Amino acid sequence: MMNSLLASLIPANDAARLGALDRYQLLDARSEKVLDDVVATTARLFQVSNAMISIVEKDTVLVKAPYNLPAPIERVPREQSLCSATILQDDTAVFEDLDQTSAPGVDISLVRHLGLHFYAGHSLRTPDGHNLGALCLLDGPPRRFTPAERSLLGRMAGLVMRLLELRRLLGAHAGATVALWEIVYRSISEQLGRLGALAERVAPRSAPRQLSPAVAQEAGAIVGIIDQFLVATLRRP
Repeated sequence: MMNSLLASLIPANDAARLGALDRYQLLDARSEKVLDDVVATTARLFQVSNAMISIVEKDTVLVKAPYNLPAPIERVPREQSLCSATILQDDTAVFEDLDQTSAPGVDISLVRHLGLHFYAGHSLRTPDGHNLGALCLLDGPPRRFTPAERSLLGRMAGLVMRLLELRRLLGAHAGATVALWEIVYRSISEQLGRLGALAERVAPRSAPRQLSPAVAQEAGAIVGIIDQFLVATLRRP
């Protein structure tokens, strides 16, 4: 029987959501450099110690492209992941101090054991409306998360979802997928580098966070490149 913690974290459309997840073939923890670099850049941009892509499965949450997690973790029970609650909404989920508040139904004992007290996540939403997981940030000390940061995390999550959608479409052309994926990576790596450089200019966490328009512009440029690949892929015979 499903325990009460997990039951509260199951969306009404979970069967359809899991069906959509199958189409993306994400349920392994193999490293993919393009995803690793996007997550690492995101962590630098928000000046957090940890970041990852989470994929919410039926009973567990897969940790994909982890950045600097304090312990090697591949999967956690669904009821122990804040990302399980994040996929229940389309807005950015933020818990600035996990000692003060958390998501109902989530057992955060593991997060606390790892010494993490801040969480922010934004759902990875498919074009047909299913939340597969989240791009999430974790940090040791509590911290404020400004409206501008929420908006930027949503943009970065959209970037990740576009990459996953392109990855899914390229899977239909298995023989060429590796070569095409490498072209995609080369095409966005320069912009990722510039975005990472901009992160160094952001005010430190002890000061009010000032995200320059250039940050959103670079993130938008990466999205634009991926969109071009998506359009080209959809036009393939």
